[in-house]
Amino acid sequence: MKKNNGVTLISLIIYILVFSLIIGLLAGLSSYIYGNLDNINSESYSSEEFNKFNLNFIKDVKSNTDANVSSNGDMVKIILENGVNYTYVLNEKAIYRDKTKIAEKINVFSAQKTTINGKTVLKIRIGTGKENTDFGKTINYVLKYW
Repeated sequence: MKKNNGVTLISLIIYILVFSLIIGLLAGLSSYIYGNLDNINSESYSSEEFNKFNLNFIKDVKSNTDANVSSNGDMVKIILENGVNYTYVLNEKAIYRDKTKIAEKINVFSAQKTTINGKTVLKIRIGTGKENTDFGKTINYVLKYW
């Protein structure tokens, strides 16, 4: 009786097919994972830009009782009672606090002043993103509410 220690042609073909199938599945899975990582990275960047504006704005809103809001096609200005000036420049897609840029890649920004129960309220609509609006919010800021 002869000993056969080699690999037959049929078993070699089966090994190659199984190996190709496993590689194909891993490639599809890694493509899906990296695609989701890009979405997560874009969303975290967008919310980070909103947070930069929000932290500065809340600090100023707490210490003021009035504000003036003006808007034209290319610019939105909010001038608070103590002279702090927030400006959104559409061409640059940026928000400035006085002359310091505090947020960028802002695709949507609008401000509206109203009065509710004797308190001044600024309604801010903001949308951020690298190419389109990935993150958007509308927030009512009550000026010096205590």
